[in-house]
Amino acid sequence: MKEWTEDEIEQFIRDNKDRFDIARLDPNHENKFLLRLSRKFKKIISIVPHIVKVAIVTVIVFIASIVIWNNFIRKDRHEITLKQKIENILTFKK
Repeated sequence: MKEWTEDEIEQFIRDNKDRFDIARLDPNHENKFLLRLSRKFKKIISIVPHIVKVAIVTVIVFIASIVIWNNFIRKDRHEITLKQKIENILTFKK
């Protein structure tokens, strides 16, 4: 069997156009087609739930990374903070 190229198929259709115009479509053909199509694809696939899940996981990972960094990784976590230094200076002045 011969492999047809796209150009050959187009040329065949142009040459035999009168053969393709023999049968006319039913006036309700489009409605019937859309009804069959809607039965085949009963629901539209939505990506919104997946995006929400990704957003929730991103927020959880972000918060967990901040907590882990602040409590375990940060090198100066045992040192006095600037706020504590200011409070110490203000209390000594009184």
